Amino acid sequence: MEEDSEVEKEKTLLLEKIKKPYSVVKPTKFCSSNKEITWDGLPGDKTCAGETLYKRAIVRGDAVVVGSSVLVEMDDSDDVSPIYFVEYMFENSDGRKMVHGRLMLRGLQTVLGTSANEREVFLTNDCLVFDLGDVKQTVVMDIRLTPWGYQHRKTNANNDKIDRARAEERRRRRLPLEYYCRSLYWPERGAFFCLSTNTMGLGSGVCQSCKMKETQKEKEIFKVNKSKTTFSLKGAEYSVKDFVYLRPHYFAADGKAMDTSKSRKNARLKPFVVCHLLEIELSKSYKLADPESTKVKVRRFFRPDDISP
Repeated sequence: MEEDSEVEKEKTLLLEKIKKPYSVVKPTKFCSSNKEITWDGLPGDKTCAGETLYKRAIVRGDAVVVGSSVLVEMDDSDDVSPIYFVEYMFENSDGRKMVHGRLMLRGLQTVLGTSANEREVFLTNDCLVFDLGDVKQTVVMDIRLTPWGYQHRKTNANNDKIDRARAEERRRRRLPLEYYCRSLYWPERGAFFCLSTNTMGLGSGVCQSCKMKETQKEKEIFKVNKSKTTFSLKGAEYSVKDFVYLRPHYFAADGKAMDTSKSRKNARLKPFVVCHLLEIELSKSYKLADPESTKVKVRRFFRPDDISP
């Protein structure tokens, strides 16, 4: 009973400390000498910035390797130390030993809240480059891929039972908590995704999450091609002869916007207008194309409700 009460107290304390996800963290600088932090092994390739990559380092006696997970010390000692997955390690031009990591959230920090398993963590797309000296300690974290399908139910149930028993035994012996990760948590999309293990912790100097963000950022830029037949807006590409939706207020007789919010009565709702994109017109007064100065010529299609009395 005393052990159970202690576990409940730890859970309550953790829940009180974790108020929001660590999207931005400020690591604390340890007073570590160069002798306490060393590379272990030969240097590898270089990053696109010319920085030398390494696969393994020794930090105050602990081995930190690419593909492992570490706790990072925070400026605020009251906060729970965040866990980062090590994507790659490198030495910059100043001779500092650095880590590029991806944040891993505990279940309490996700939408699952208190219903999550205390040992399960979730990979995110939030990245941080920090000094190896900011590593507080390494943590045991197992990447798990659970097979899906009715034929795997019995095996999965047996594995979960064995895992829970092992975790309970470790708790009874007061051993450090061992974590496991099965999913990518993507709150912007409101979902959990399967881990892409073939792109994680490669130590190549390329982070798949950062690469994806750069690609998405590039798509968000408004562009018009030289022939003025295609433009991209908010990640979508539109071409002449495409059929598109336009907001109904562009065609309102009195020039006033019509209410399309779902919170209003259905009688006031107006559907989007289907149009055929005919031409893209750029303003001559602007050297660079932007959404405000670019206009499109369209042919409108009417719905039966638009022409019926």
